[in-house]
Amino acid sequence: MDCMPTKTLSEPLQDATQATNPVPAGPTRVGFVSLGCPKNLVDSEVMMGLLQQAGAQLVSGAEDADVIVVNTCSFIASAQQESVNTILEMAKHKTAGRARKLVVAGCLVERFRNDIRQNIPEVDAVVGTGELEAILAAAGVAPAPVVESPFRILQSRAEGDARAAQGRFSRETWNGAIADLPNYLYDEATPRVLATPGHTAYIKIAEGCDHPCTFCIIPQLRGQFRSRRFESVIAEAERLAQLGVREITLIGQDTTCTPSRPMTRFALTSTYPCSMRRRAF
Repeated sequence: MDCMPTKTLSEPLQDATQATNPVPAGPTRVGFVSLGCPKNLVDSEVMMGLLQQAGAQLVSGAEDADVIVVNTCSFIASAQQESVNTILEMAKHKTAGRARKLVVAGCLVERFRNDIRQNIPEVDAVVGTGELEAILAAAGVAPAPVVESPFRILQSRAEGDARAAQGRFSRETWNGAIADLPNYLYDEATPRVLATPGHTAYIKIAEGCDHPCTFCIIPQLRGQFRSRRFESVIAEAERLAQLGVREITLIGQDTTCTPSRPMTRFALTSTYPCSMRRRAF
């Protein structure tokens, strides 16, 4: 698409710079709307975990939130339109409710960063797929101490680097896109707040893709392929099992490309009882 889809509101919206909602006492209350795929849901869980660790209070209803975060999808036109519609719906809470800030995150930001800023002035901040830790500043919440993982992320492959050098993942025609492709990937030390039923959870073992298919913009939205060490995946799976999770789904854009996938499968099989289902999508 050449431009971001739009929708006209039935009521005029107040400019974000003119919002007069009072600043509430106590911790900042943050509400989330997560759209799109399970990988995007994990991103929402990570952002919620970072916010909660920093002292924010998560709420389930937009009407109770001081800050509303919409984590968007932009893979196909209908997903883009759903994202825009949801942003505009949540923007009403700044004029008719208690919300003071509206943050847009996810793939729509990577594709239409400038368009969002210019065409939806109710949006106070944008957070791309590679900028999840920036949600703290976007929501006005002070960051918590950083816990470093001992397991290094495998950042790139020669195949992907060669294609990037050829300009196969270029975003030059995308208005406002930052020069660097997203390169973030959470690890086992990153806080998460699960949004799935208590017995099941996703683990993102990899992110991005190195295949520049003509029908797909995932490399531009999510960056080049990078994956987690199998020790990191096992550490997170063990923590989830201790919380009562009995079904773990391993996800990524290209799980068949994960270098440590055979060891991960073996380790998961060795670690958990037969009652736990093991799947990799």
